[in-house]
Amino acid sequence: MIRALNVYLYDTHVATITRRGENLQLRYLPEYVESDTPVPISVTLPVVSPPFGNDETKRFLDNLMPDRADVRSRWAREAKLTSDSTFDLLSVYGADVAGALEFYPAGTSPRQEENLTPLTDREIGDRIRQIRRDDSDWLQHRAVEEGFSLGGAQGKFALTLRDNRWFEPSGRQPSTHIFKPGIQPLPGSDVTEHITLQVARLLGIDTAASVIAEFDGEHVLIVERFDRFEDNGAISRIHQEDLAQATGTSHVQKYESDGGPGYRDIFTVFDRNLSAADAKTAKERFAKLHVFSWIIGHNDGHSKNYSLTHVPGRSVLAPFYDLNSSLPFTQREQVLAHEPAVFDDVELAFAVDGANTLGTFNGDSIRRLEVDAGLTEGYLRDFALQVAAGLQPAVAVVTEAIPDRLNELPSVALYPHATYTQTLRVFDALI
Repeated sequence: MIRALNVYLYDTHVATITRRGENLQLRYLPEYVESDTPVPISVTLPVVSPPFGNDETKRFLDNLMPDRADVRSRWAREAKLTSDSTFDLLSVYGADVAGALEFYPAGTSPRQEENLTPLTDREIGDRIRQIRRDDSDWLQHRAVEEGFSLGGAQGKFALTLRDNRWFEPSGRQPSTHIFKPGIQPLPGSDVTEHITLQVARLLGIDTAASVIAEFDGEHVLIVERFDRFEDNGAISRIHQEDLAQATGTSHVQKYESDGGPGYRDIFTVFDRNLSAADAKTAKERFAKLHVFSWIIGHNDGHSKNYSLTHVPGRSVLAPFYDLNSSLPFTQREQVLAHEPAVFDDVELAFAVDGANTLGTFNGDSIRRLEVDAGLTEGYLRDFALQVAAGLQPAVAVVTEAIPDRLNELPSVALYPHATYTQTLRVFDALI
């Protein structure tokens, strides 16, 4: 049984995690504690000499793994592990997780080889089809020993783009893009996520870059990883942690409604761990995104869907990702009615003084956000009106760039109708 994992960050051995029974302990190496501007594994695990106990360590590590129990169990079976505990899973799958962390069993050396295996359109299409058939099968043909893991609940896989060709990375070669076939009960959700991300970008919100692509007849959302950067052809990892990790929240409580952090808790994380200027910017960006979420009908913005980026000497709020609209998946007749009341009960991920639905969030909620984010009165109201005015033109620009057959998907065809209805809500509430 493996009893210790070595933790590497930016190619440096920074800490060791030991296991005694069911209890974990994380301890930074003394030389790392004494180094110049050491980057923390997490803001909840700052670089100090005393070790961190079981609770803090597990909460952070659990959020590196898929949320779904069926996926974790499947990964354990495929690796022939005796349990699906996070520690055991990281001993096999921990070499390529979100951010720049790498985990290896103590006594083993980090992998040095870097391999890229070219993939055909048919092979990528097969992977997309496999996840659509069984979205617990994230690994498919990827070898267990390649040590790949992505958190979250949605089936996905990661590849590397080089010279306009897609490759399977292995060894120490990082992936550069995440492929998301969509959520199974919501056909076309990969396309609507792309639309939402791109509309947000057009309206001045910093989001991850994305495209919709087709492989062997299968459409898929491809998101460029912002925890990677390329320098002279070499791809490197950038460390990040999601806001569930940064608030010390269990992955089972990622939603505020399940006991997870509210936006004020997140603002506190910004104030404590970012410079004053970066914290101010982060709160402004987060508040604007919450207003955008109200307008667009994005109701899945839980704490794991936001991240901090950590580099030596600085931490910032990362670009936004996992944005979508739930509204086009409402019954067609209701969407086409263009009545805002149809969407009144759609829940928001964060409540503002108790306002946690599209129908209860209003001008007073916006003013409360302005106060809490330290923004001048009227700033977010003006932003909301600008979004409402620019929303339909932005949707038109993005949808026109999508292949015609994808625009025929019911959720995509209904998207402009749903967003038009929301512009009526904004004008009614704020003018």
